[in-house]
Amino acid sequence: MRQTFLVASFVVFAFGSTASAQTPKPPFTAKDAVEGKRLADLSLDLREQITTAKGPTDAFKIMGNLYFVGVQNGEVYLLTSPQGHILFGVGFADTAELVQKNIEALGFKMTDIKAILLNHAHGDQSGAAAWFRQKTGAQVMTGFAEVQFLEHGGVLPGGIPRPANGPPAPPPGPPNRLQRINAQFAGTQQYPPVKVDRALFDGDVINVGPLKVTAYLSPGHSPSPASWLYTVRDGGKDYRVLEYCCWEYPDDITSNAYITESGVRHNLELFRKLLPVDIYLETGANGWSGILNQPSGTMTERMEKLRTQNKYFVNREIFKALSAAREVEIEEKLAKAKAAQK
Repeated sequence: MRQTFLVASFVVFAFGSTASAQTPKPPFTAKDAVEGKRLADLSLDLREQITTAKGPTDAFKIMGNLYFVGVQNGEVYLLTSPQGHILFGVGFADTAELVQKNIEALGFKMTDIKAILLNHAHGDQSGAAAWFRQKTGAQVMTGFAEVQFLEHGGVLPGGIPRPANGPPAPPPGPPNRLQRINAQFAGTQQYPPVKVDRALFDGDVINVGPLKVTAYLSPGHSPSPASWLYTVRDGGKDYRVLEYCCWEYPDDITSNAYITESGVRHNLELFRKLLPVDIYLETGANGWSGILNQPSGTMTERMEKLRTQNKYFVNREIFKALSAAREVEIEEKLAKAKAAQK
């Protein structure tokens, strides 16, 4: 998700005169879109505060049997059961031991992890996949179009680098905001290859004991990022949890090798299909509902508050608002791309 030529998880929305006249389709509203833009801008502000993406941080319970076990950038979650656990993401190739330490600090065993679900094949999400597969014996699963990258260490077969996934390079000069954010991910694009045990398709279900996770593919950030939808129970209540990747559409969507109109239309329908979402987890911690739902605070302060006040994670309006704002943005950019082709 991160090399320097890639854009960040949240881009600054470019609402021009065309977008301001647009209203998202039901159940989204214009008010949702305005709030979604505010949340996206806030997420980017907080993302800029994570200056050490690979830095250690303490694990904690998100809700019920769901835990955060990653590093400062986020990325890694553990869903547990007496019959085995599911690990979502594995982090960077060189942060594997930090993640293992977090898992074991919570009292869980590595060998009880039975499935490793990888959202997409970039180094910050999948870099340690081979290490975790060897340590746990778990099955590695990912969206079908990510398999060729994972099994060749982040590149296409034959050593061909993946296509550039972002807008053309800007004129020489001081780095812009997104370039500064992405600079710390330089060198993470390639990593040890890992054997994928199961290629996933839209709507596939993964079962480990009583755990049930549904995969939904959303092309754009990479060929087939697989977002995860499941339910956790806490305090006698059930919560729908979604880990999604990624809110990423450059100003010129034709510059991204993985963005097509058909894929975009699929994603717009997917946003509606996934509602309601009680707890939203981006692959990066700066996009969590629990982070964005707080009224104020730095990224560090918000993370600390979540460790003792997980109530902030629950807000059905967060994903709805982000989806509404994204729809307005996408429609504007589709119209702009079509106009440029005439």
